[in-house]
Amino acid sequence: MRALPAPFLLWLLLLCGFAVLAAFAAAYDRFPADVWLLRRLQEVDSSAFAEALDRTAEMVNGWELAAVLVPAALLFLLARRWLEALLLLVSPAGSLLNVGVKEIVGRPRPSQELVLFTTRTPDSAFPSGHAESAIVIYGLLFYFVSVFVNQPALRLLGQGACLFVVLFTGMQRVYTGVHWPSDVMGGYYLGGLLLAALIAVHRRFSHDAVTVRPEPRY
Repeated sequence: MRALPAPFLLWLLLLCGFAVLAAFAAAYDRFPADVWLLRRLQEVDSSAFAEALDRTAEMVNGWELAAVLVPAALLFLLARRWLEALLLLVSPAGSLLNVGVKEIVGRPRPSQELVLFTTRTPDSAFPSGHAESAIVIYGLLFYFVSVFVNQPALRLLGQGACLFVVLFTGMQRVYTGVHWPSDVMGGYYLGGLLLAALIAVHRRFSHDAVTVRPEPRY
Protein backbone atom coordinates (compact mmCIF):
# COMPACT_ATOMS: atom_id res chain seq x y z
CA MET A 1 0.00 0.00 0.00
CA ARG A 2 1.38 3.37 -1.01
CA ALA A 3 2.16 5.71 1.89
CA LEU A 4 0.47 9.09 2.04
CA PRO A 5 2.70 12.08 1.18
CA ALA A 6 4.24 13.82 4.17
CA PRO A 7 2.64 17.24 3.39
CA PHE A 8 -0.80 15.63 3.28
CA LEU A 9 -0.17 13.84 6.58
CA LEU A 10 0.88 17.15 8.13
CA TRP A 11 -2.29 18.79 6.77
CA LEU A 12 -4.40 16.02 8.33
CA LEU A 13 -2.58 16.49 11.64
CA LEU A 14 -3.28 20.23 11.56
CA LEU A 15 -6.92 19.49 10.70
CA CYS A 16 -7.14 17.34 13.83
CA GLY A 17 -5.66 20.25 15.78
CA PHE A 18 -8.41 22.51 14.51
CA ALA A 19 -11.01 19.91 15.53
CA VAL A 20 -9.60 19.96 19.08
CA LEU A 21 -9.67 23.78 19.13
CA ALA A 22 -13.27 23.77 17.90
CA ALA A 23 -14.23 21.27 20.61
CA PHE A 24 -12.81 23.59 23.28
CA ALA A 25 -14.66 26.53 21.71
CA ALA A 26 -17.89 24.53 21.91
CA ALA A 27 -17.26 23.79 25.58
CA TYR A 28 -16.14 27.27 26.68
CA ASP A 29 -17.69 30.63 25.78
CA ARG A 30 -14.24 32.21 25.81
CA PHE A 31 -10.62 31.20 26.28
CA PRO A 32 -8.15 32.51 28.90
CA ALA A 33 -6.93 36.03 28.06
CA ASP A 34 -9.78 36.64 25.57
CA VAL A 35 -11.36 39.36 27.69
CA TRP A 36 -8.00 40.96 28.55
CA LEU A 37 -6.85 41.06 24.92
CA LEU A 38 -10.15 42.44 23.66
CA ARG A 39 -10.25 45.19 26.26
CA ARG A 40 -6.64 46.19 25.58
CA LEU A 41 -7.42 46.59 21.88
CA GLN A 42 -10.61 48.53 22.59
CA GLU A 43 -8.58 50.95 24.72
CA VAL A 44 -7.13 52.37 21.50
CA ASP A 45 -9.19 55.55 21.19
CA SER A 46 -8.60 56.72 17.65
CA SER A 47 -11.25 57.42 15.04
CA ALA A 48 -8.66 57.09 12.26
CA PHE A 49 -7.64 53.67 13.56
CA ALA A 50 -11.28 52.55 13.79
CA GLU A 51 -11.99 53.83 10.28
CA ALA A 52 -8.96 52.00 8.88
CA LEU A 53 -10.10 48.77 10.52
CA ASP A 54 -13.64 49.12 9.17
CA ARG A 55 -12.51 49.90 5.61
CA THR A 56 -10.13 46.95 5.68
CA ALA A 57 -12.78 44.50 6.91
CA GLU A 58 -15.01 45.56 4.03
CA MET A 59 -12.40 44.17 1.63
CA VAL A 60 -13.43 40.58 2.39
CA ASN A 61 -17.09 40.80 1.37
CA GLY A 62 -19.46 42.73 -0.87
CA TRP A 63 -18.51 44.87 -3.85
CA GLU A 64 -15.11 45.73 -2.38
CA LEU A 65 -14.07 42.09 -2.62
CA ALA A 66 -15.46 41.82 -6.14
CA ALA A 67 -13.47 44.91 -7.11
CA VAL A 68 -10.31 43.02 -6.14
CA LEU A 69 -11.06 39.48 -7.30
CA VAL A 70 -12.71 40.15 -10.66
CA PRO A 71 -9.87 42.28 -12.15
CA ALA A 72 -7.28 39.82 -10.82
CA ALA A 73 -9.15 36.87 -12.35
CA LEU A 74 -9.52 38.76 -15.65
CA LEU A 75 -5.78 39.36 -15.78
CA PHE A 76 -5.17 35.64 -15.39
CA LEU A 77 -7.78 34.85 -18.05
CA LEU A 78 -6.12 37.27 -20.48
CA ALA A 79 -2.83 35.50 -19.80
CA ARG A 80 -4.58 32.14 -20.43
CA ARG A 81 -4.00 31.00 -16.88
CA TRP A 82 -7.30 29.28 -16.33
CA LEU A 83 -6.40 27.45 -13.12
CA GLU A 84 -5.29 30.61 -11.32
CA ALA A 85 -8.46 32.46 -12.34
CA LEU A 86 -10.63 29.55 -11.22
CA LEU A 87 -8.92 29.28 -7.84
CA LEU A 88 -9.39 32.99 -7.22
CA LEU A 89 -13.07 32.90 -8.11
CA VAL A 90 -13.84 29.86 -5.93
CA SER A 91 -11.80 31.04 -2.93
CA PRO A 92 -14.75 32.91 -1.33
CA ALA A 93 -16.69 29.61 -1.23
CA GLY A 94 -14.75 28.71 1.90
CA SER A 95 -17.26 30.81 3.83
CA LEU A 96 -19.80 27.98 3.37
CA LEU A 97 -17.59 25.68 5.43
CA ASN A 98 -17.28 28.39 8.06
CA VAL A 99 -21.07 28.56 8.39
CA GLY A 100 -21.23 24.81 8.92
CA VAL A 101 -18.55 24.85 11.62
CA LYS A 102 -20.29 27.73 13.39
CA GLU A 103 -23.53 25.76 13.50
CA ILE A 104 -21.74 22.76 15.01
CA VAL A 105 -19.73 24.72 17.59
CA GLY A 106 -22.50 27.13 18.59
CA ARG A 107 -20.30 29.47 20.60
CA PRO A 108 -22.04 32.72 21.69
CA ARG A 109 -20.57 36.07 20.79
CA PRO A 110 -19.11 38.42 23.43
CA SER A 111 -21.74 39.81 25.77
CA GLN A 112 -22.33 43.47 26.58
CA GLU A 113 -21.62 42.76 30.24
CA LEU A 114 -18.00 41.92 29.41
CA VAL A 115 -17.03 44.08 26.43
CA LEU A 116 -18.14 47.05 24.38
CA PHE A 117 -19.54 46.29 20.95
CA THR A 118 -20.83 48.36 18.06
CA THR A 119 -22.75 45.77 16.06
CA ARG A 120 -24.49 42.48 16.78
CA THR A 121 -25.09 39.48 14.57
CA PRO A 122 -27.28 36.49 15.45
CA ASP A 123 -24.99 33.68 14.29
CA SER A 124 -22.35 31.89 16.34
CA ALA A 125 -18.91 33.31 16.98
CA PHE A 126 -16.38 30.53 16.31
CA PRO A 127 -14.61 30.68 13.94
CA SER A 128 -14.58 34.23 12.60
CA GLY A 129 -15.85 34.21 9.02
CA HIS A 130 -14.14 37.49 8.15
CA ALA A 131 -10.79 36.24 9.43
CA GLU A 132 -11.15 32.98 7.53
CA SER A 133 -12.11 34.71 4.28
CA ALA A 134 -9.28 37.21 4.65
CA ILE A 135 -6.58 34.58 4.97
CA VAL A 136 -7.99 32.35 2.21
CA ILE A 137 -8.56 35.07 -0.39
CA TYR A 138 -5.71 37.44 0.37
CA GLY A 139 -3.38 34.61 1.30
CA LEU A 140 -3.99 33.16 -2.17
CA LEU A 141 -3.37 36.58 -3.71
CA PHE A 142 -0.16 36.85 -1.66
CA TYR A 143 0.93 33.48 -3.05
CA PHE A 144 0.16 34.47 -6.65
CA VAL A 145 1.97 37.80 -6.24
CA SER A 146 5.00 35.93 -4.89
CA VAL A 147 4.99 33.49 -7.83
CA PHE A 148 4.12 35.70 -10.79
CA VAL A 149 5.30 39.24 -10.01
CA ASN A 150 8.98 39.57 -10.86
CA GLN A 151 9.46 43.27 -10.12
CA PRO A 152 10.72 43.38 -6.49
CA ALA A 153 9.11 46.68 -5.46
CA LEU A 154 5.75 45.79 -6.96
CA ARG A 155 5.89 42.30 -5.47
CA LEU A 156 6.65 43.71 -2.02
CA LEU A 157 3.81 46.23 -2.34
CA GLY A 158 1.32 43.52 -3.27
CA GLN A 159 2.46 41.22 -0.48
CA GLY A 160 2.26 44.05 2.05
CA ALA A 161 -1.26 44.98 0.97
CA CYS A 162 -2.42 41.37 1.36
CA LEU A 163 -0.88 41.05 4.83
CA PHE A 164 -2.45 44.37 5.84
CA VAL A 165 -5.94 43.13 4.94
CA VAL A 166 -5.42 39.81 6.76
CA LEU A 167 -4.13 41.36 9.98
CA PHE A 168 -6.40 44.41 10.13
CA THR A 169 -9.52 42.38 9.36
CA GLY A 170 -8.86 40.15 12.35
CA MET A 171 -8.22 43.16 14.55
CA GLN A 172 -11.45 44.81 13.39
CA ARG A 173 -13.55 41.82 14.44
CA VAL A 174 -12.11 42.06 17.95
CA TYR A 175 -12.09 45.87 18.15
CA THR A 176 -15.82 46.07 17.36
CA GLY A 177 -16.59 43.42 19.98
CA VAL A 178 -18.23 40.92 17.62
CA HIS A 179 -15.56 38.24 18.18
CA TRP A 180 -13.21 37.03 20.84
CA PRO A 181 -9.52 36.90 19.85
CA SER A 182 -9.78 33.11 19.93
CA ASP A 183 -12.61 33.29 17.36
CA VAL A 184 -10.27 35.18 15.05
CA MET A 185 -7.50 32.66 15.76
CA GLY A 186 -9.91 29.89 14.80
CA GLY A 187 -10.80 31.73 11.59
CA TYR A 188 -7.13 32.08 10.68
CA TYR A 189 -6.57 28.41 11.49
CA LEU A 190 -9.44 27.14 9.32
CA GLY A 191 -8.60 29.62 6.58
CA GLY A 192 -4.98 28.49 6.64
CA LEU A 193 -6.06 24.88 6.08
CA LEU A 194 -8.19 25.90 3.10
CA LEU A 195 -5.41 28.10 1.73
CA ALA A 196 -2.94 25.23 1.97
CA ALA A 197 -5.34 23.03 0.01
CA LEU A 198 -5.74 25.66 -2.74
CA ILE A 199 -1.99 26.14 -3.02
CA ALA A 200 -1.49 22.37 -3.15
CA VAL A 201 -3.96 22.15 -6.04
CA HIS A 202 -2.11 24.91 -7.87
CA ARG A 203 1.30 23.35 -7.34
CA ARG A 204 -0.01 19.96 -8.43
CA PHE A 205 -1.69 21.03 -11.68
CA SER A 206 0.36 24.06 -12.72
CA HIS A 207 3.69 23.16 -14.33
CA ASP A 208 5.29 26.53 -13.58
CA ALA A 209 3.78 27.11 -10.12
CA VAL A 210 7.16 27.77 -8.57
CA THR A 211 9.18 30.46 -10.24
CA VAL A 212 12.91 30.12 -9.63
CA ARG A 213 14.59 33.48 -9.96
CA PRO A 214 18.23 33.39 -11.04
CA GLU A 215 20.88 34.33 -8.55
CA PRO A 216 22.68 37.58 -9.36
CA ARG A 217 26.14 37.23 -10.87
CA TYR A 218 28.97 39.34 -9.65
